[in-house]
Amino acid sequence: MIYYIIITLFSFLLIFSIILILLKNKINKLEKKILKHIKEKNNLIPSLYETTKNILNKHNEIFKEILILRNKDFVESIYLKSLKEKSKTHKEIDKEINFIFKTCSKHPKLEKKAKFTLIKENILSKNIYIWNKMKQYIKLINKFNNFIFIKNILIIWLFIPINKIKKIKLYL
Repeated sequence: MIYYIIITLFSFLLIFSIILILLKNKINKLEKKILKHIKEKNNLIPSLYETTKNILNKHNEIFKEILILRNKDFVESIYLKSLKEKSKTHKEIDKEINFIFKTCSKHPKLEKKAKFTLIKENILSKNIYIWNKMKQYIKLINKFNNFIFIKNILIIWLFIPINKIKKIKLYL
C-alpha cells in the first residue's frame, strides 16, 4: 500500500516537473520569436528614412530620436537578452514610428510612393504579428505562474527549484 502512494506521488512530481519544463521552453521559444520580429521591424527603419529623405521638411529632426533609439536597441541586443529588459526601448521606438507615420500622412507625395506604402505595410504587419505573439506570451506566463503557485503551495517546491516569471506589459 505504501509503495502505491510513493509511486503515485513520484509520478505526480515527475509529470508536474515535465509540464513546468515544457512550459518554460515554450515561453523561451516564443520570446526569441518575438525578439526576432522586433529586430526585423527595426531593420525597416533605415529604409523608411531613405524613402522619405527628399520629401519631408526637417527630415533629420523627425528621424533623430528614432535613430538614437535604434542604436540603443542594437546595443541592448548585445548585452540584454530578455524581452522584459528590452521592452521599454521597443515601446519608445513604436511611439516614434507612429509619430513618423502621422507626419508622413500629411504629405500626399509620400502616400503615393509605392516603396513608402510597402515599408509602412511591412512595419504595421510586423506590429500586428508582434502584438498577437505578445498576447500568447502573456497567457503562457500566467499559466506557468499558476503552476508555480500550485508548486509552492504543495510540498513539491522542495524538489523543483523553478521560480515565477515576472509579467511584462503589452507595449504596442
